[in-house]
Amino acid sequence: MKYLFSLIFSLNIIFYIFLIYKPINIESDFLIEEGNNLSEIFTKLEDKKIYFPKAIKLIFNVSETDKKLHLGKYNLDNKDSLIDIFKKIYFGKIILKRFIVGEGSKITDLFSKETITSYCQTVNFHNECELEGYVKPDVYFYDRESELLSVLNKSIEKQMIDLNKSWKERISKLNNYSKKDILIIASILEKESCANEREKISGVIYNRLKNNMLLQMDSTTIYGLKDFNGNLKKKDLRDSSLYNTYMHKGLPPGPISNPSRNSIFAAAQPEEHDYLYFVAKDKCSHEFSTNYDDHLKAVKKYQSRQ
Repeated sequence: MKYLFSLIFSLNIIFYIFLIYKPINIESDFLIEEGNNLSEIFTKLEDKKIYFPKAIKLIFNVSETDKKLHLGKYNLDNKDSLIDIFKKIYFGKIILKRFIVGEGSKITDLFSKETITSYCQTVNFHNECELEGYVKPDVYFYDRESELLSVLNKSIEKQMIDLNKSWKERISKLNNYSKKDILIIASILEKESCANEREKISGVIYNRLKNNMLLQMDSTTIYGLKDFNGNLKKKDLRDSSLYNTYMHKGLPPGPISNPSRNSIFAAAQPEEHDYLYFVAKDKCSHEFSTNYDDHLKAVKKYQSRQ
């Protein structure tokens, strides 16, 4: 009898192990929402013909995981076993979506007006909560749409880390420029150059500002246009916007894009030279000139405005 009991017990253990490690052959999703308790979650799973043994259910209670469940969507793969599903719920392995902030992107192309307004209402932000330029280009992960506010907050925090670091490491000749000026110049560099020439073009911008010259940057002018169809025309250069650097001297009133770390540091550490002009030769290469006559020759050689 003793051996029979041991045999039955052993068989039960083997069957139990087989049961929790056997693939469920079900491919589906399920959602843990605000207010859901363990009982409701197990009911959702049982509706999908997934049944947890009481011993596993007990682990959630003993560890108090039932009080700190991760809200969001969970994916069930047909190769998952009960133990795999247990781990997903226990460790909160929810399905995450990717949110990409591209280099040179605009805030209004990334976040809804509602998300931006919510952020501005909850954070004491300077400059009337002008967020253009303050979002760090990167890949962020989120689950629910409501988490986009957290993504915005995180991206701004990360951008400020780079901006503050570049500010501390800026060259001494930029002591008369503000932190916002650095960000504005960085946003222009993001639009006007590739990584290989940013420090050089940064130097051109500072040289023109020093000489009280118009910046004459297409990118800033385009940013200020209400209806831009992709083709900058001569009439656009007479637009009254303060971002039109063909009409107004100095920097535009704010950033025109969300610049990368490379651009921010290039704005804080410009290359020192005498160039005042540049014209595109190809996508990532420019011809630089120290005087207007040479610039006109370069323009004639490489491009002409239609």
